[in-house]
Amino acid sequence: MVLGIGEGKIELELNTREVSAGGKISGKLKLDLPKPRKAKGLRVEIIGERKERDHEGHQRTVRVYQFKKELGGEQEYASGEYEFELPAPKQHVLPKEGALGAVAGIASAIGMLPRVRWYVVGVLDLPMSFDINKKVQIEVG
Repeated sequence: MVLGIGEGKIELELNTREVSAGGKISGKLKLDLPKPRKAKGLRVEIIGERKERDHEGHQRTVRVYQFKKELGGEQEYASGEYEFELPAPKQHVLPKEGALGAVAGIASAIGMLPRVRWYVVGVLDLPMSFDINKKVQIEVG
């Protein structure tokens, strides 16, 4: 296959796209492969990302939270469904104490800090090839 085209696909079916802080999000990862594939692993993640600007004005995406759950190790994978449950972060990803916490709280309150965007990501880690993945946005509140 050229550049991973036709390697297969992942679909994520979530029980909800809105979860409270400290709650759980569950669902199914559906793996659709044209033929069985040897892979380094199958995992699902919950990640939080925020856009920031550096001192030169360049925008970049910063990962502020990540939790990985392995659904399977190194083996041959065929099409199938894998159930999962992930914990949402217990609190917003800002310092709560001290001077840094005070500055972060004020910046967040007046809208100077961009909000964190949350995603559930499914990944089939293929050796010497592009990974097969799917990313679905969720809300954590």
